[in-house]
Amino acid sequence: MKIKQIEIKDFGSIYRQTIAFSPDMNVLYTEKERTRREIQAFIESMLFGRTDVPYAGVLWFESGGRNYRLTRDLHREEPYSELLCEESGELLDADHISEEKMALGISEAVYENAICISPLKGNTGAEIVREVQKQMTGFQTTGDCSVDLGKTSQRIKMTRKGYQVQVERRKKADQLAKEKISAQIKSIRREIRDTEDQKNQLGEQEDALRMNEESNGYHLLDERIGALETRNQAQIAGMCVTAFLALAGALLLALEAGSTIPAVLVGISGILAFIAELNFEMRTVRELEKRKRMKSRWITRQNKLEGGRSSLDEELREKNMELSNLTEELREMEEYAYLPLMEEVEIDALNLAMDTIDKLSEQMYRQTGNRLVRTMSETLSGITGGTCHELMVDDEFHISVDTGKEVLPIENLRLIMVEQIYLAMRLAAGELLCGAEKLPVIFDEMFCAFDPERLKAAVLWLTGSSGRQVIISTSKKQELDVLQKTGISVNEISL
Repeated sequence: MKIKQIEIKDFGSIYRQTIAFSPDMNVLYTEKERTRREIQAFIESMLFGRTDVPYAGVLWFESGGRNYRLTRDLHREEPYSELLCEESGELLDADHISEEKMALGISEAVYENAICISPLKGNTGAEIVREVQKQMTGFQTTGDCSVDLGKTSQRIKMTRKGYQVQVERRKKADQLAKEKISAQIKSIRREIRDTEDQKNQLGEQEDALRMNEESNGYHLLDERIGALETRNQAQIAGMCVTAFLALAGALLLALEAGSTIPAVLVGISGILAFIAELNFEMRTVRELEKRKRMKSRWITRQNKLEGGRSSLDEELREKNMELSNLTEELREMEEYAYLPLMEEVEIDALNLAMDTIDKLSEQMYRQTGNRLVRTMSETLSGITGGTCHELMVDDEFHISVDTGKEVLPIENLRLIMVEQIYLAMRLAAGELLCGAEKLPVIFDEMFCAFDPERLKAAVLWLTGSSGRQVIISTSKKQELDVLQKTGISVNEISL
């Protein structure tokens, strides 16, 4: 694949800008870093249909021996995309590129790893070495330098640990809840037994009340009260008769006999008899009141016992209902205890993810590991002019270099040599990831640390061996001067 021309109608701060590229070496020179960044972002946005910012433009490129024109305009109300094969006039699905993030088989990951190459980030040599080691590990195990499996695995383990802590807390809380419910069940059962004992005692008291000989029972009290009331009525009637007879006798004796003494004696006798009868009647009334009070106390006690028993029955119903609810809740908790928690499901998923990562890493390493190292060695030897004979990577992905005189670990190399190893790694990854399709490579200020001799050696190798279109984006006039002195045909693009 080679980029032939771009027409930026509107992208960021760039308007109406057309840039033509040669199929070999191109140097895009501008002192404005923003312009360089926007041109690179425009190419990526056009290829993969980014929609986060509005833009419009055209990209002409060649792929597989055919020429294409890709047009996009996101300023319209309905975003417009068109991919035209200029040889056949066939319109391809440009929207499919946007949705799948694939441009003619090129994914965004391939673009970031193999097409667009920027300098290493790091303030010190040690940081730069660590970055190279990290990217080497990413390429060897995932084919993507941006993926750090070590950090990924560590994050997964930390996440899994968090879920494990949650599971332990949940299980501990569930166990405490079950113990609490079990204690409540035991307490309610004791209360039910105590309430049933109280109910039985009340029943015994009711039976004793009915059979008490002293009171002779409720019906016996009614009979005695009835008899006393009858006796009282008879006594009252007798008192009335006695009073009437005494009065009548005294009057008759006084009128017929003409003597008051017998009449007085009869009257006194009648009074004495009346008093005696009154005394008996009062005793009968007192006995009647006593029996009525006994009946009232019996009824009150009976009602109290019945009320107490009803209250106990209601209390028993409530406690049995509460016991049933707690027993059902405990049963459900015990049943759910056999079901996996959501956190346990997440832990299983994380374990599966870690196993999958390990297997995929091993598979990727078997497929690309040795090829990547061989290609890196060839590339490193080429861009260093044969200074580095061979690059070696051990099982821990630690990098060493054979200079022909000695084997040096990457930590003992000069920083410029580390930069060359990094460049070789990215170019080798591009060879492996791109396959038969030679993709362009865009260097963004990649050669800032290279001296003229190293820059010349790298460029000569790129133009003579790789067969890939090269676009060097730089703000350093020195790089352009060095390239022009090599005698290599350079397409200079100054903005």
